Amino acid sequence: MAALLLCLLFCVPAAPASAGSGRYAAIDDYVRDRMEATRVPGLAYAVVGPEGPLHQRSWGTDGHGEPVTAATPFLWGSVAKPVAATGVMALVQTGRLGLDDKVADRLPGFRFGGTAHAAEVTVRHLLDQTAGLPESATFKVADCLDADCPRPAERLAALDDVRPLGPPGTAYAYTSANYLVLAALVEAVTGRPFAEYLRSAVLDPAGMDGAIADAASARKRNLPPGHQLLWGFPSAIADGFDDSGASYGYLGGDLNDLAAFASFQLRSGRTAGGDTVLTPESVRLMREEGELRPTGAGTGYGLGWRVGGLDAPLDDAVWHTGATFGYSGMLFLLPAQGTALVLHQNLHGLLHDKAIMQVGFGAASLLAGGGPPAVSSASTYHLAVWGTTVLALALSAAAVRSAFLLRRPAPGSRLRRTAAAAAWALAGALPWTAAVPLVVQMGPGQLSNWFPDIFIALCAAALAGAATAVLRLARALRGASR
Repeated sequence: MAALLLCLLFCVPAAPASAGSGRYAAIDDYVRDRMEATRVPGLAYAVVGPEGPLHQRSWGTDGHGEPVTAATPFLWGSVAKPVAATGVMALVQTGRLGLDDKVADRLPGFRFGGTAHAAEVTVRHLLDQTAGLPESATFKVADCLDADCPRPAERLAALDDVRPLGPPGTAYAYTSANYLVLAALVEAVTGRPFAEYLRSAVLDPAGMDGAIADAASARKRNLPPGHQLLWGFPSAIADGFDDSGASYGYLGGDLNDLAAFASFQLRSGRTAGGDTVLTPESVRLMREEGELRPTGAGTGYGLGWRVGGLDAPLDDAVWHTGATFGYSGMLFLLPAQGTALVLHQNLHGLLHDKAIMQVGFGAASLLAGGGPPAVSSASTYHLAVWGTTVLALALSAAAVRSAFLLRRPAPGSRLRRTAAAAAWALAGALPWTAAVPLVVQMGPGQLSNWFPDIFIALCAAALAGAATAVLRLARALRGASR
């Protein structure tokens, strides 16, 4: 009987906690540490092979307060770009588009930089970010969160007056505007909404069954709001969606969807059933670093992919990161070892982008056999938000005090009163010197979406500063009239 019990004890297999959990324990620990350090509410990541996830973990809560699982939808930001580029290359393979086709021949409304410049921009220039569009062009055409946002082709006019960085092919600048133009181009060629085309050409063949590519699919998946920091505290306030943004940033899904795209890429663009979506030549072109003519300098960008540019052991990685309001995503392909790492999290902000994104670079480095990068302690975000807030509070206090002092004339000589009023006017103008350039470059909508707490503090500082200046000038004038 004892022998039978021992046999049963050792012969019954134990249920595995997770495939390869011991092998990936160091990555798990690192990701958890970075998640805690950056106050990320929810995160999920997976190590992926050609046939699917090898290891996956999920922690924290989503914007509805529910536990994050592998089935929780996230947005991936610019990880959308290699997905969109895959869709464009599928059109190139069928002959419906050519990499060296002139964009303006298909999009008469594309007049970026004037007709002469626009006439030389090709499909390749848009894909490899060398059309001459500056980084700031993103703020002119991207992130439209209104219910009645115009289609991609209807946004092109906003680029007419943008000054090119140089002739097409001579300057690299990363901007989502290039991929917004690509969406308009695909819609012109196919006669279908970009998201609809992308689903049939890439998402479904890659096995990304739950992918979010438009507002309808975001509602269907009940996409939770993402998180942004409000004075250092994560807040679930980011719930906007650009219905025409799937080509450059408003693409998402759950961890299984992101892992499916990574596996699809590790299979060199073949479906799980073996059907070819991308030819070997297309895969090679997409992962080949572009060159600037006539210098031949590398751009660090292929056709939709970032290529190299990282320290060993990630020096041969093919990768992309991305973010939109409240969300960030990362995808690292390690072709030499046939694995990939995907990660998404529900917190982002431009001023703490480096700290937020570090988790993906560190995890990928560990997967590749290296160590995590050094952690930077500098925080541009905290300096900006608390500096602006202190200024707003100081100027608000000054405005209140100035209102009380207005009942009494300013003491001293006319010169002293004039100098004091001028000093207060300069102090009141201080927040305006920061606010006006930002509003001109980004627009108030983009500014409030990307920097909600800083925008509030800056507006408060600007109003309090203007009130202080007016009240102090009024007091000086009142004293002069007596």
